[in-house]
Amino acid sequence: MSVHVVIQPAAGFGAEVIEPLPGVRQLVAGRDQEGITIQVPARIGGLADTARFARALSIAAGEFAEWCDDQNRNRSYDDNHPTWTGLPKNTTKE
Repeated sequence: MSVHVVIQPAAGFGAEVIEPLPGVRQLVAGRDQEGITIQVPARIGGLADTARFARALSIAAGEFAEWCDDQNRNRSYDDNHPTWTGLPKNTTKE
């Protein structure tokens, strides 16, 4: 079974490392009660696996941020621009 979490960040979303208990750290991303938490699994090799995952996540997040910045610099928001989903805009007139 797979679980996929989709987050569409809004203003105020962020990421940080927290220490809910002495010696226990978690990577959290989101805000308040919305977001994800990454924990070290309690098993042999869990620390090494989590370190590898966190590094891969960091690299991918950096690449994604660069893409988002590039899109933001080059995006046009005129009335003729297609929507994000590719669906036609609502053209009904009142």
